[in-house]
Amino acid sequence: MSKILSIAWYKILPAKYGGQKGIVLFTKYLAQFHQVLLLCSNNNQAEDLPFKIRPELPNSKSQFLNPFCWRKISKVAKEFQPSYIILEHPYHGIAGYFACKKTGAKLVVHSHNIESQRFRSLGKWWWELLAKYERWVHRKADLNLFKTERDLEWAVEHFGLEHKQCVVVPYGTEQHPFDKKKSKEIVFTRHNINEGTKILLFAGTLDYEPNAKAVEIIFKEIAPRLNGDDLKILICGRNDLKKFQHLGQLTHSNVIYCGEVEDIENYFAAADVFLDPVETGGGIQSKVVEALSYNLNVVCFKDQADKQFTTAGEKIFASDQGDYGGMVKHIHRSLAENPPTRSEFFEYYGWRNIIKRLNEKLTAGND
Repeated sequence: MSKILSIAWYKILPAKYGGQKGIVLFTKYLAQFHQVLLLCSNNNQAEDLPFKIRPELPNSKSQFLNPFCWRKISKVAKEFQPSYIILEHPYHGIAGYFACKKTGAKLVVHSHNIESQRFRSLGKWWWELLAKYERWVHRKADLNLFKTERDLEWAVEHFGLEHKQCVVVPYGTEQHPFDKKKSKEIVFTRHNINEGTKILLFAGTLDYEPNAKAVEIIFKEIAPRLNGDDLKILICGRNDLKKFQHLGQLTHSNVIYCGEVEDIENYFAAADVFLDPVETGGGIQSKVVEALSYNLNVVCFKDQADKQFTTAGEKIFASDQGDYGGMVKHIHRSLAENPPTRSEFFEYYGWRNIIKRLNEKLTAGND
């Protein structure tokens, strides 16, 4: 059993949101095959997990440039003596590189997006500086993990990586046992929704700019085109930043702004369709994987319809960017036909199979 030191620089415990769940479940299943220590920021809360955590990193983005933080990572690595050091996101590339040099561990970079391209799409002026750093980190890694085949091929072309250095590790899922009828009763009663009403769900961290923009699209472009339809659009998610508080002031008779809910599973189970009008941000949409695991059809734009979702069957209804009329047509189609999510989807996106494929790559790297 190999030792793995995983480094997560921000709060992931307790895991409430897609990105947090992705890291925690990835680490949980990795711990079935390896001895895993998670070094994370000090705002993480210890839970009963099959891996150990040390919440000792600063709760600050300045940690990436902090030599004391680099020393902490090297110190923990020297104590633990891992075979692999996994960076969740490339930001601790400098610290990870030197820790590997001191311990002989292999460096693994777990990319959740092509970060520089994500920030480029958000109009951040410094994306080119990040791109150079991101390229350096990935080129120093012994193995690079990407969420989609599209991200992997982009990195091979633009970062100059070799395919043998890379593997797709998608955002995974677990099959959810759920009682749709019971969940509908809970959600309908809570929000005073008439029985028989169709539910479109959008869920995500609403104080993240691409998701906030999607909420505005729902209110201003989608809901007005659905006037008169016997349906409700439910919007769920955290919104803690002052910059995005205006979202709670938007109104439409077909939309219910639910905010952050403790039982998001009931909302996925109660929904009839998952609506995902996110236009920017890059990477795979973890919320789409979650929706498909609940057997929901997904209406989205083509940039979010990753080709790997073909394993789900005919459940993705994708429109061109900005084609809101086309999206509304897809909503009606998606409500009319709902084939089950294929078993191939769960085989590809099931966490145990994901980690099994990764282990094969790790083993091959030791040959």
